[in-house]
This record gives sequence, C-alpha cells and structure tokens, in this order.
Amino acid sequence: MGPLIWLLLLTLLLPGATAQQLREQIRKYTLESGLRVLMVPDKTAPVIHFNLMFDVGGVDEAPGLGGIAHMVEHMAFKGTPSIGSLDWPKEKAALEAIDKARAELDRAIANRASQEEIQRLTARFNQAREEAQKLALPNALDQLFTNNGAQGLNASTGYDRTDYRVSLPSNRLELYLRVYADVMLNAVFRSFYEEVDVVLEERRQIAENDPNGALREVFLRTAFQVHPYGRPLIGSREEIQGYRVDKAMEFWKTHYHPNRAVLVLVGDVEPERDIQLIRRYMGVIPKGPDRPNLNIPAEPPQTAERRVSIEYNAQPSLLIGFHKPTYPNREAYVMDVIDSILTEGRTSRLFRRLVIQEQAALNVSASSASPGFRYPNLFVISAQPRAPRTTQDLERLIYEELERLKNELVSPQELQKVRNQTRAAYLRVLQGGPGLAQTLAFYELFFGGYQRIFEEEAIYNTITAEEIQQVARKYFTPQNRTVATLITRGGSR
Repeated sequence: MGPLIWLLLLTLLLPGATAQQLREQIRKYTLESGLRVLMVPDKTAPVIHFNLMFDVGGVDEAPGLGGIAHMVEHMAFKGTPSIGSLDWPKEKAALEAIDKARAELDRAIANRASQEEIQRLTARFNQAREEAQKLALPNALDQLFTNNGAQGLNASTGYDRTDYRVSLPSNRLELYLRVYADVMLNAVFRSFYEEVDVVLEERRQIAENDPNGALREVFLRTAFQVHPYGRPLIGSREEIQGYRVDKAMEFWKTHYHPNRAVLVLVGDVEPERDIQLIRRYMGVIPKGPDRPNLNIPAEPPQTAERRVSIEYNAQPSLLIGFHKPTYPNREAYVMDVIDSILTEGRTSRLFRRLVIQEQAALNVSASSASPGFRYPNLFVISAQPRAPRTTQDLERLIYEELERLKNELVSPQELQKVRNQTRAAYLRVLQGGPGLAQTLAFYELFFGGYQRIFEEEAIYNTITAEEIQQVARKYFTPQNRTVATLITRGGSR
C-alpha cells in the first residue's frame, strides 16, 4: 500500500467521528514566530499526544556531513542548562575543554604527529569527557518525562523531516511546553562523542550487519546518483566518525526554528484555553531564517537499466525500483493504486502469483514513494525467493505482472476492490492518537495544509483503469529500472 494511502487510512477518523466531524474539530493557530499549531480535541482519555515536526532531514545535509540530521535528533534529547546539569558553569567549562582537546587531537592527526603524542592527546580528550560526565545527569529529559507519565517518547529523522513525539497526561501540558521551549532555545549537546559511538553502533545494526539494510543502501546509491536520496540516511562510517560538536550545533541553529515547524496536539485539549499557554512558552522562541536555498540537484532522467549486487551471508533478496514523480502530481496517486493492486493483501496480483500460485517467493511487497516524499522518488518492489527458486525467477514473474498492467485494463471489480480496501481500512483504524498527530503535522508541513487529508479519498476514487495502464506504460520500462540483488555468499542468487 502506498505511503499516503497508509497515512490517510491510519488517521482519517477519530473514534465515533466522521471525517467531516474531525475536520470541524481541528483548530489551527499560527504564532508570530511562524510556528503552526494544530489541536484536535478528543476527551476519550485524559491524555495528549504531541508531535513537533520540522521540515529538515537528510536532504538538507552538506557533503561530508551525511547523517548529521539524525545525530542532531539524538542530541536534542540531551537537555539544557536547566535540564540535566548539576552545575552549569562548571559543566559549560568542562564541555569547552572537551572541544579544545578534540581540536588538538584532530590537528595532531592531520599533522601526522608521533604515536606517543596522539596517545597523549587521546588520553586528555577521554579524561575531559569523563570530567564532563560527572557534572550532568544522564538521560535527564527522558527521565523527567517518564517520571511524569510519558508514553512513546521518541523521535525519527527521514530524508524530508524530523519529528519529536510523546504522549503525556493532559495535566502535563505546561511541562511539555516548558521543556520543548527550553530545548529549542537552549539545547546543550552534552555527551556528544558518547552519542557518536551510539550512532556508529546503530549504523552497524541497520546497515552493516543487516543484509536488508546493506542491500537497500547500495540500491539507493545506484538509483540516485545525483540527488541526496541516494546517500545513507544515517551517514557513512567515515562521516559519523568525523562529527564535531560545532558542526552539529551549526546545523541545529540553521534549521530548527519555529517558522519551520508544526506542533500538533491530539487528545484532552481545550483549544481556546490551551493556545494561551502555548503562546506563553513557545511564543518566546524567536523566528529563525527561512529554509535556505540549498540548490538540491535534481536526479537526471535515467536512460538505461542499472544493476548492482552484493554478497552477504544471508538468504537471497531482490529490490526493483522505478523513478516516478511525487505528490501532488496525479501520477503519484495512480502509483499508490498500482501498489495496492500488486501487493495489498493475499489476493493482490504479485502475492497471489509469486507466493501462492508459483510458490517462488517467501514474501513480496512494494512501496510507491521511496525513500522520501518531498522530491521525485521510486516505486520499489522487494521480494525474497523460496528455494530452489532464484531472484532471476522472481524478476521474470514480476515483469510479467507489470506487462499485464501495461497491456490489459484493470477490471472494474479489481479497481472497486482497492476502493473497498480503503473504506474497510477506515473502519479498522477509527483512532486518533500519535498516528493522527504525526499525519496532521506531515500534511501541514509538506502537502499544502492538513486539509489535504480530506481531499485525497476523492482523488483515489476517480483514478481510472486507463490511467493505471498509461502510468504503467510510462514508468515500468527497462531504461527506468534499477535492480539490486543480494547474493548468498558462496551460494545462489
């Protein structure tokens, strides 16, 4: 199922409410600083689900600083002078000593100093880190929220956005606002180099020791040779090891401002009352510069098939991607429908053919907007062969099903099935909560306003069989195709 269909299905309705009722409940405010605030009252429980989203992600990183947006996301949890410090003047001096020791060590390495000198400076650097740690509480922000009943405290960074989310008892609204206003104004990047080690370990887990992560990384690098969608979202090992506090803080101060953010509150709120509290705390954060013109290069049209493979001590796997436009281009919505036709449910074409009939695949899935939404992206099909079948067998079967889409009109019954799936999903997920908060923020930030959520069902319902055929013919071509294969080391494809 396409990402936007999924988002729409996940969040279109609250319990007991119609889409129109939800639309009428949403209240939007814009602070003088440019911060947009959306509130959705839901008195089901005395809880508020918060989502603070910024329009910054992996595409905004400078060359050589891949993954710095993800690193900054981690650092925003480290607290402020008033959250986490046992003695701020002393800790501030200790943090400055770390920076100085790191700079001296970097210069020594660059100047090819003796091994003894490098060891001496390394010891000084580590000692400075130990002294700073004595002056701060570990995970103070996390502990503060946990002690006040928080659930789901987390954050995530994508190529297009970064968001911070938590659910709190509704009587902790003021606590939330005080904390995040303090973070946006006074973030302290303490335990920075300890967090570098955490991110390196995260990279090992999701990109180096995970065969699917390793395959996806080389796949995107092959498909996007100019656009930053081709860079590892977490950064390369060399980039992560090269992170320095000043560069991370510069990235934070450049991008994380109220005029580039949306704050969504879903739950036990009273908008006209609570906006006053929001203005009191979040309103003191000054407006920052607009989004800088980074001159992000467009990916040139692909003119020939690209193929890449990696060897790994794992079962074979296959990724096939086709370049396509992004929203609000109507063809992007058509691709969402194609995604549902091919892989949504056991009766979908690829699942039925590859997994059930041919028994050639262990699994098959698709994504109609990978790896991001802001720029033209990929329609991606992934599958794993069932032994003794191979990835070549899967390719052949997948291409046969794509040719069917190009040569035969989808039947009215199959097209109606996709629409029925959409409506049934509404009934299954009549919920608000964190998913609704995240989706409202996403649409408000990137799709011209949260109201767009309520317009997309009509778009999907007007997509015709002829449009599906035209889009399939236009994009599912060999010259527009990138194929990545994981080959079992010493085994088969």
